[in-house]
Amino acid sequence: MLRVIERARRELPMGISATYCGAHSVPSGKTALEAADDIVSNHLPKLKELRRSGEIHLDNIDVFCEEGVFDLASTGRILQSGKEMGLQINFHGDELHPMKAAELGAELGALAVSHLEEVSDEGIAAMATAGCSAILLPSTAYMLRLKQPRARKMLDEGVIVALGSDFNPNAYCFSMPMVMHLACVNMRMSMPEALAAATINAAYALGKSHTHGSLEVGKQGDFIIINASRWEHLIYQFGGHHELIEYVIVKGKVVYKK
Repeated sequence: MLRVIERARRELPMGISATYCGAHSVPSGKTALEAADDIVSNHLPKLKELRRSGEIHLDNIDVFCEEGVFDLASTGRILQSGKEMGLQINFHGDELHPMKAAELGAELGALAVSHLEEVSDEGIAAMATAGCSAILLPSTAYMLRLKQPRARKMLDEGVIVALGSDFNPNAYCFSMPMVMHLACVNMRMSMPEALAAATINAAYALGKSHTHGSLEVGKQGDFIIINASRWEHLIYQFGGHHELIEYVIVKGKVVYKK
């Protein structure tokens, strides 16, 4: 899969941040401990070799820290091993059960923790202190009927909040305008907060806010042009964004025109 991502990175006119998520589930016939051993002893050394040879580019390491999947100890071991080979920590945490994943992320210097529907007050405080961003996924909470992440408390306590689509088979949503809309309606974010969360803070969550995420001299020229009198229509409008978005510009070049 990482080879496919590398091919896409080379062939397509878009920016790709590649993540290794070998610890998303425990393989059949293995325990979580055995799976963690396999990842640390076999997968990561092989990935280090492929990175060194230039066959793949790899930015982040992810683990699904959850009851019945990878516990806190196994998660920490895998993430620390990835960090030691130069990968950014960006992982699933506190989604279905409170796991103290946010506290672990803050302790390990994680760039970001995703989900956080079940995050503790202590975890929120730890993330704020550590500068660890929270990637909130309103489409996931909506489609899986989960408790909404506590965006307002995170924002009020100084956590860097980013938004993502969590595009996958159980949250089949391509649309970041829809994600921003849900964040405002269901998580009580303001439209400026949602826009920042989907742009500059999302770039921060990938370690790219120095080059991406805002319109500034010296940054990459990625932006959209919409057919509306106010930018808020991008969020205010619910659906039909193919009619609203006139142009998509990547690296200063038009890659889509309506």
